[in-house]
Amino acid sequence: MTIPLGDVYYPAVAVAGLATFLIGGLWYTAMFGKLWQRLHGYNEEKMKEMHARRPPPIFFGGMIGGYLIIALSVALLLRAFKVESAIDGATVGLLLWVGPAAAIQLTGWLASDKPIGVYLIDISYQLIYLVMMGAILGGWR
Repeated sequence: MTIPLGDVYYPAVAVAGLATFLIGGLWYTAMFGKLWQRLHGYNEEKMKEMHARRPPPIFFGGMIGGYLIIALSVALLLRAFKVESAIDGATVGLLLWVGPAAAIQLTGWLASDKPIGVYLIDISYQLIYLVMMGAILGGWR
């Protein structure tokens, strides 16, 4: 299978990656941040310690870079499968969530001592962003 890199619409990749980052910011602060921290057992001292180990440029830069890599990977899959609509792209995003994302997270959660709420918060966010990425990348030409 050949995936021509020239067929990828890179502005859509950038928007999908950055939108994912912004949604994650809302998800893990305003919406579920305190609950997620509590479920992990993180107190304020632990959070300060974690922030000191990964200062904002490293933390946020790494997050943005990771989301851009995911967006590029999804874009390449959509091009390889000749997906050309937002609905079809969203469907592929859903399949990526059901298959790799949710299943990998499940195996990680099963092998941990974390409460189910941590898993549910994380996989819900992944569902939203993978479907959104698929829609953006599938429909934007």
